Amino acid sequence: MGHDALPREYRMKRNRMLLFLFVIAAGTVSVVGAVMSADGLGAFLTYAFLIAWVALMGWLFYATLRCSTVADIKAIHARGVFRRRRLAWEDIQDIKVEFSYEGAVQSGAAGVLVHAYGRDGSKVLLPFLDDVHVDVERELGVLLEAWQELRGEDWTPNPEAAVAIHRHEARQKAISTGLTAVGCAFLPLMVLAGLPLFMAWPDWLEAMLSPLWVMLLGAFLVFTLTAVLSYRRRVRGD
Repeated sequence: MGHDALPREYRMKRNRMLLFLFVIAAGTVSVVGAVMSADGLGAFLTYAFLIAWVALMGWLFYATLRCSTVADIKAIHARGVFRRRRLAWEDIQDIKVEFSYEGAVQSGAAGVLVHAYGRDGSKVLLPFLDDVHVDVERELGVLLEAWQELRGEDWTPNPEAAVAIHRHEARQKAISTGLTAVGCAFLPLMVLAGLPLFMAWPDWLEAMLSPLWVMLLGAFLVFTLTAVLSYRRRVRGD
């Protein structure tokens, strides 16, 4: 298909838009009820807060509706809540899929996102180009074909951007490896945290081996050590 399939526009689905509006409205009603029933705030402070809250929620809904990704013959336009980016086809270094940690733990959240990388290797999220709103494989194929056709015959990758992209991927994989290691270490940490309940330890060591301390410190050490080693190995292997 390539550039013949352009323009492409990606926005929030109508059903998710209505759900988002419902969540904002329900949250606003709860806040209004809590503030109105609070004692000692005073009429001025109460109404000033409520007006500010409603204005903030209204702006958030409006700004979210304006978020979009548009791909035309000249560039990819990514509009977020706070920022708008224009990536000319010749400036794009790559367009890649990335798995979302939020999607793994939150029902209904996007599990697969798409990012474009600019001339300097900076990563730009393409709003609503995800597995919740579109067929990611199909749309990614369209954008990649368009990029290869429209970037120009004399296009060459930026070496510095390639390094930045590689290091970003190494960081993402290191975080994933660290989280996996924490999950694998959960049972051994539970066993270690329970040892003071069944064995006698010196007082100073028993204080250090409190269950909460063992779980938190152990998870932190496992994650940090695994992530750092994974990142260093991947970077050195480039």
